[in-house]
Amino acid sequence: MISADVAVLGCGWAGLAAILGVLERAPGATVVCLDASEEPGGLLRSERICEHTFDVGGSHIIFSRDKGLLSEILGLLGGSAVEHERKAFVLLGGVKVPYPLENGLYALPPQLRAEMLVGFVEALLERAAAPREPESFGEWARMFFGRAIAESYLIPYNRKIWKVDPDEMAADWVHTPGRLPVPDWRDVVRSGAGVETRGYLEQARFYYPASGGIQRLYDAALELARSRGARFLWGHRVVRVRRDGGRWVVNGLVEARKLLSTIPLPELALALEAPEHVLRAAGRLRYNRVAVVGFALSREAPGEHWVYVPDESVVFHRYAWISNYSPANAPRGSSTLQVEVTLRPGDPVDEEKLLGEVVEGLDRLGVASYDHVKLARVWVHEYGYPVYVRGHNEAREEVMAYLRELGVVSVGRWGSWHYWNMDRVYKEAKAAAASLLAP
Repeated sequence: MISADVAVLGCGWAGLAAILGVLERAPGATVVCLDASEEPGGLLRSERICEHTFDVGGSHIIFSRDKGLLSEILGLLGGSAVEHERKAFVLLGGVKVPYPLENGLYALPPQLRAEMLVGFVEALLERAAAPREPESFGEWARMFFGRAIAESYLIPYNRKIWKVDPDEMAADWVHTPGRLPVPDWRDVVRSGAGVETRGYLEQARFYYPASGGIQRLYDAALELARSRGARFLWGHRVVRVRRDGGRWVVNGLVEARKLLSTIPLPELALALEAPEHVLRAAGRLRYNRVAVVGFALSREAPGEHWVYVPDESVVFHRYAWISNYSPANAPRGSSTLQVEVTLRPGDPVDEEKLLGEVVEGLDRLGVASYDHVKLARVWVHEYGYPVYVRGHNEAREEVMAYLRELGVVSVGRWGSWHYWNMDRVYKEAKAAAASLLAP
C-alpha cells in the first residue's frame, strides 16, 4: 500500500494544477496521482508523426483575461512560446467572416450585413423594453444577437457541436456575467456599417509552445510537479474509493488523508458506491465524445488559425491550421490541419467512414483536396465536452453536495462538469487545492 498525504484522481491538466497548488501551500507534502491512461497528457497530448505535430485532444491555445494568471501559465514554458494575433473566422455562406461574427459583419455582403445588424438592434431594443431571463440557450442567442445572427450561425453551430437542439439546452452557462463576452453594441453597429472592429479581446492575442505542441505546456507542469516530489501512477483507472479508519483508500493501492478528484463525476460516484439518488443525478449529466482528425498536407497553410463551420451538411464543426501555431508543427512547404467532430456517447464509430466524410467536407469547402493528404489519423476521446441540457445544474449540485459531505474536493472540466477554458481550469484547480488544505 502506498501512503500519501493527498491522493489526486486524474493526472490531466486539472490534476497537475491541483498538485502544484498543494505543493505550493504545503511543501514537502506527499502527493500521489492516479490516471487511467498509460500516456500522460490527457486532452493536452501531442503526437509527432512524420515531422508533423498533432494536438490529438483538439486545438488548444493559451490565453486569459487575467494577466497575472496568464503570466504564471506561460512561466511554465520558461519563455519558449510563440505569440500570435488571432486569425479566426466563421465560414458563412462561402464567406470567411472574422471571428467573433458580430464584430466581423463588415466582411459580409451589404444586404446580409444589414439584415444581421437590424436583427441585433431589434433584439437590443426588445431587451431594454422588457428585460427577462432567457429560458434556453437558443432563446439567449436570439435575445442577445438577434434572429439573423442566431439562426444563421449560433443555433446551427451549437446544434452541431452539442448534438442537442439549443432550445432544449439551459441558458445559465452563458447567461452569467463573465462566462462569455457580450458584444459592445457600438462595435456591432460600426461593423454592420462596414467598419472593421474586434471582439473577444482577451483571446485576440494568444500563445502557444514554440515546439512540442500543446503537450509541451503539460510536460512542463508535470516536470515541475515531479521535481517537488509528486508521484504518478499511470494505467490505473479509479474503480473503488473507500474510507478506512479516517483515511481514503483508492483501488486498494493508495491510502491518503485527503482526496482530490478531477475524474468525471459519474465515474467518481460509481467508485464511491454513492447512494442511488446520487448515481441517478450523475447519470443525468450529459456529455459528448470528440473525434480529432489530423492531416499532414503537402501544401502550405493559408493565413488562418482556425475556422468555425456552422454548415450542418458538413460533419465537422471546426478546423484548425496548427502548423500556423508554431513553425515546428510541420516541415517547410507542408502544413498540419486538424478537424474536430463531436459524437454522442454510445454511437458506434467507423473511423474509415468518418475520415471519408471529413475529407469530403474539406474538399467541398475548398480547404484541402484528396491530392494534398500525405497522411491522416483519427483520435477518439470518450470525454470531449460537457453538455448543458436543462436540469444539468440541479443534477451537478446533487452530486457535488454529496462529495462535500464526504470531504472530497472535485474540480476541473469533468470534476466540476463545466466547459472551462484552460486558464479557468488552472485557476479553479489551484483554488480547490487551497480548500482541500484549509483547516
